[in-house]
Amino acid sequence: MIDPQAEADMGESVILAGLRAWSPERRLESACQLTAMIRSSSRVAWRNRHPEMSPLQADIAWAESQYGPVIGAALRAWAAQGA
Repeated sequence: MIDPQAEADMGESVILAGLRAWSPERRLESACQLTAMIRSSSRVAWRNRHPEMSPLQADIAWAESQYGPVIGAALRAWAAQGA
């Protein structure tokens, strides 16, 4: 019988061994790439969830949800200057 938890643990150990084989520079590069991918996917999902907003409004609302009201207010002020 296959033990799903044992299989998951084995998969995790294989992944960790692979990550440990990478240089610190390669691990940092991978972390930055993954962060950019998640940030981009999150922004697209936010825009899809709020089709009533312009792309700029949606980006500002997303940034505020991630970084707080001070950043949101600063971005709104910046956007108003460009309008």
